[in-house]
Amino acid sequence: MGKQRTVREVLQALKRAGFVESPNHGKGSHRRYINPKDPTKFADIAVHSMGDTLAKGTLSSIERQSGLKF
Repeated sequence: MGKQRTVREVLQALKRAGFVESPNHGKGSHRRYINPKDPTKFADIAVHSMGDTLAKGTLSSIERQSGLKF
């Protein structure tokens, strides 16, 4: 079935990699995490419930944006 990750797991991995929540991004249902050392690396994540499993395509998109592998 492939890899499955929850919102919580992805956010923890982003934080461990040095990403921080963007203070300039809107406060809606999505959060943007940026890498302060490389502003071209970011991840937009829909945070409705921390336990939600991310869809495979969404996880792939986050990997492409952030440069991380989950």
